[in-house]
Amino acid sequence: MSVLDTIANQLFIGAAYAQGEVAHVEHVEEDTHSAVELVLAAALLVLLVILALKARKAILGVLDKRTDRIREDLAEAERLRSEAEAYLAKAQARQREAAAEAAAIIERAKHDAVRLREKAAVDIEAAMKRREVMALERIAQAEAQAVAEVRSTAVNVAVSAARTLVGGQLAADPAKGSALLDAAIEDLGGKLH
Repeated sequence: MSVLDTIANQLFIGAAYAQGEVAHVEHVEEDTHSAVELVLAAALLVLLVILALKARKAILGVLDKRTDRIREDLAEAERLRSEAEAYLAKAQARQREAAAEAAAIIERAKHDAVRLREKAAVDIEAAMKRREVMALERIAQAEAQAVAEVRSTAVNVAVSAARTLVGGQLAADPAKGSALLDAAIEDLGGKLH
């Protein structure tokens, strides 16, 4: 049994005793009756004060515990907030770095594209010049071959015409043919040296 229960029992016993005394005494003055009520009211007041003191300690203990828990929760929330801000700052820094790197990659790709386009234009122009030179060489070879063929054909036609002409002259005048042959042989000796 706690102290509060004991005090409450004593007050109730005192109140019952006081009422029992009043019941045995038929003509008690009005002052006595009010004195008993005053004692009961004082006892009730003392009981309430004691209960308030005891309850106050319990309530303050609960409130202190709750205050400590709230402080801990606030400290944890502050720590988590600081960590979140640090993570956010890191993430933003990584995002800025990634954006800068992406911009650099895009810029590099643009420069590479321009450089490759210019190189391709130079390569195409060089290839066109090489093909033009090759075509001109082929044309020159074809012209030389055509001239050689024309000369060969002209020589063949001239030899054939000369053969026909000389053969006709030799057949018509054998002495003249013999003189032409001797002159050609003498002339041949001068051309060979």
